[in-house]
Amino acid sequence: MKNRFGLLAAFLALLLVIIACKLPIPTSNPTTDIGPTQTALAMTLTAVSNSQPTPVLLPTIPPTTIPPTIEIQPTENPTPSAEDIRKRIETSNMLIYEDVAGYPGMLPYVRKALESFGGHQQYVADAMGTFLNYLMSDTQWDLIIVSAEVRGGISGDYWTLITDQVDKNVALIAEVWYLDKISRGKISPFLEKCGIEVQKNWERPFNANPVEYEMYWVEPDSPVFNTPNQVNSFRASLPICWPGDAGDFINITEGSKAVILASHARDAKRNYGLITSCMDGRVILQTFSSHDYGRNRGQDMIDLWENYILYTLTNHFMVVP
Repeated sequence: MKNRFGLLAAFLALLLVIIACKLPIPTSNPTTDIGPTQTALAMTLTAVSNSQPTPVLLPTIPPTTIPPTIEIQPTENPTPSAEDIRKRIETSNMLIYEDVAGYPGMLPYVRKALESFGGHQQYVADAMGTFLNYLMSDTQWDLIIVSAEVRGGISGDYWTLITDQVDKNVALIAEVWYLDKISRGKISPFLEKCGIEVQKNWERPFNANPVEYEMYWVEPDSPVFNTPNQVNSFRASLPICWPGDAGDFINITEGSKAVILASHARDAKRNYGLITSCMDGRVILQTFSSHDYGRNRGQDMIDLWENYILYTLTNHFMVVP
């Protein structure tokens, strides 16, 4: 029985302690009213703060040094200087076909023009078979010249091989007054790549008036007419010329980058072409006969051929290392 009273007394004492803990505790500042929720929140925060473990100090790891990114520029061939091009021309490989060898009265204008240049000049004159063999050889040519003037033109498979050479960035100068007769043959892919077509044939009757066979420089500032020689436009043909076929007029095709340099019609830059350049100046087509022009014993035409050679080789070496 005593044990029961003792337990009851202990329980009542514990209950009084709990009630006493729940009574508000007066503070020293009666003007501050801190509610029980705020007090509990403050006590909770303090408890949480006091219960946080002591932070462990980890060693400082320096940041990894990332090497700078090296930007690799694309490799480009620098534009060669004028001196570089001059040296390359002096050591260039040239293949030349000129078919006037069997005509003693006709000065070989191309061969005369080549006297101003160095390099290796494989001059085959009118030997068509030899010319064909050289076209088929493994020689890396820089310039091919076709001066087919004596009415026995280069055609057919020759133009397939010439086109293959031009596709390798070889320069080309071609005198082809008979283009209308072969334009639908094996030369056709070349003409398409050049961006030109035959406009029409150019005829000359017997005893024609030379003034009616004039041509105009429609690109008068082109190096073709000024470097290294100043060549004035041909305002008339020579008095004595072959009757019949006088040459061909050239059209520039749609979207083409070809340039008519000399035309039979004043200021005609897309048709009536007689001297035409294409493939960034590596190729020149002359669609009239050299010996129909060239006063001063042909010196005007010799000067013009010198300009052709320098112009095409310069543009060749601008793109070929």
